[in-house]
Amino acid sequence: MSFTLILLLSLISLIFVLITQKFFKKLLYKNIGIKELLKYKHITPQNTIIEFDLHNVIVNYDNIKIIKTFFKSKGKLKLILIMLNPFVWWSILKLAYNNGIAEQYIVGLGKKHKNLAPYVPLGIEIANCQKTNPHMVKLLDELREKGYRLHLFSNIGTKIFASLKKQKPDLVQYFDKIILPSQENGYLRKPHANAFINYLEQNKDTNKQILFIDDKIKNAKNASKNGIIGILFKSESQLRELFVELGILGNKKQ
Repeated sequence: MSFTLILLLSLISLIFVLITQKFFKKLLYKNIGIKELLKYKHITPQNTIIEFDLHNVIVNYDNIKIIKTFFKSKGKLKLILIMLNPFVWWSILKLAYNNGIAEQYIVGLGKKHKNLAPYVPLGIEIANCQKTNPHMVKLLDELREKGYRLHLFSNIGTKIFASLKKQKPDLVQYFDKIILPSQENGYLRKPHANAFINYLEQNKDTNKQILFIDDKIKNAKNASKNGIIGILFKSESQLRELFVELGILGNKKQ
């Protein structure tokens, strides 16, 4: 057996192991999460705040719109040439190493590399090429009708969110409180423990337990480690089923 074939089989095996590990971790966390949730006091609007992540939960990237927005933009060829600069890539790699958020890439790079500054508005526009999930909006409607306070806890960043708020004011109005990383708070973000601790500190006077819905297992797990009930989001139907099981919603769709 040739060395190339051995290397290829090893690579395929590694990819298979990583994919299966991720799948079983999600499955295990989902099952443990439900069991743990059922141990908590009965969930009611009077004792519980329901908190949501934004991306891949309530909104999803509109890839077609992203492509159209980029190709309709002025100076796109110049932007491509700028992005070939090794100093720009070094900045990008440092942000990636530190798990930077989209706003740090877009706004931060625009500040550090002056030739990128004119493209910051385009970057923000592309970041907000989002499609709202209508099923999740219906779910938010039902939760509000039940009297639940809803919070938004996202890593979107304040500058990008300000633009999104102008585009989707009807969506933003569902939330009583919005928690975002910003330059002012050092871009404190999920899944860092201090992001959850600071959030709890801001809400300690409510004396309410917090249910947090996020599509990333690390965010959900770290929330659970820091006094928040983390729920892994997979789909609206999965979340609705869980809410019915917990008595948050009725058995039938309203």
